[in-house]
Amino acid sequence: MNREEINGFLIDTFNQYSLKEEATQGICPLCSSNRQPKNSKKQCASYDWERGLGTCHNCNTTFQLHTYQRKGASEKVYERPEVVDVNLLIQTKVEEWFKTRGISKSTLLAVGVGEGKEFMPQTGRKENTIQFNYYMGDQLINIKYRDGRKNFKLYKGAEKIFYNIDSIIGYDSCVIVEGEMDVLALHEAGIKNVISVPNGATLNSNNLDYLDNCIDYLEDKTKIILAVDADEPGLALRQEFVRRLGAEVCFLIDFKDCKDANEYLLEHGTDELKKAVDTATQVPLEGVSTLFDIEDELKDFVKTGLSRVTKLDLKTLIRFFLLILSILLLLPVFLVLVSLTLLIRWLLVTTISMVGKLRLLHQRITQRISTLIN
Repeated sequence: MNREEINGFLIDTFNQYSLKEEATQGICPLCSSNRQPKNSKKQCASYDWERGLGTCHNCNTTFQLHTYQRKGASEKVYERPEVVDVNLLIQTKVEEWFKTRGISKSTLLAVGVGEGKEFMPQTGRKENTIQFNYYMGDQLINIKYRDGRKNFKLYKGAEKIFYNIDSIIGYDSCVIVEGEMDVLALHEAGIKNVISVPNGATLNSNNLDYLDNCIDYLEDKTKIILAVDADEPGLALRQEFVRRLGAEVCFLIDFKDCKDANEYLLEHGTDELKKAVDTATQVPLEGVSTLFDIEDELKDFVKTGLSRVTKLDLKTLIRFFLLILSILLLLPVFLVLVSLTLLIRWLLVTTISMVGKLRLLHQRITQRISTLIN
């Protein structure tokens, strides 16, 4: 069991929940403390120490066993927000508002959403804001502030990275969304390995400098699910991700009649949201057809082919039957003809033989008569 690094990510805090080391099963650090006393010590979770991931079979969620240091250093010098003891959302109006969006208190605490006063240039004064803290490893890289009028701002001069980027370490796959609320919505559905772009999507151009800053976190991913908004700017952003990351690893989610993951959560619930992620379809490779792309054509081909084979076999069987019947019907005629031919031949041979014998007898008689006369 490697205590230093996993997949190139240096471990910052090994076994962050103080679980039983090297055990393959044990309690869940997320739900066991909230279960009834008789079930609080049940081994409901599986631990994969090689990948640094745990899976709970009670609350159906995954969790990281360790925390990690930042991977990859920034080439530029950025401003850093001051790390302060932010007020986590506990019994506040903001917490109540999150409930209307389908987001529970436990999700807010797990992701570390904060609340506090901040000057907002849109209003020209300090406002009570929701604070989405952008961590990479143990470093606070950026903060996005949102006030009650839905005004946003990022920390001035700070580096742009994906929100919740540490959550995808150890996973073979991840989900990319367009906003922090969508991260919380998917987290609510038990999907933890989800990250958000920091500045939404625009129609004319998308600055993906945050992708360059976090590319080391995506290099080991074999499946990247793009769950951006289903509007025109979102589709443009999705296309740019496909171009940059490669269609062979990109998968798409169908949000049906909903704009994004949070709206889908409110309309259809956590189970359906998780199902939408689980059934994401791969981006079609340009100029290449996969088996899934031609599944219907294959079915039609097989059905038509079997039909043709069946028709062909039936025609062949009928022809064979008619041939046998014809042979059986013609056989007596053939035998009669052969018999007549043999009979006629025998008669001809017999007649010729008798004629020859009569000629010879005639010659002898003629010779005898001639002898007697002389």
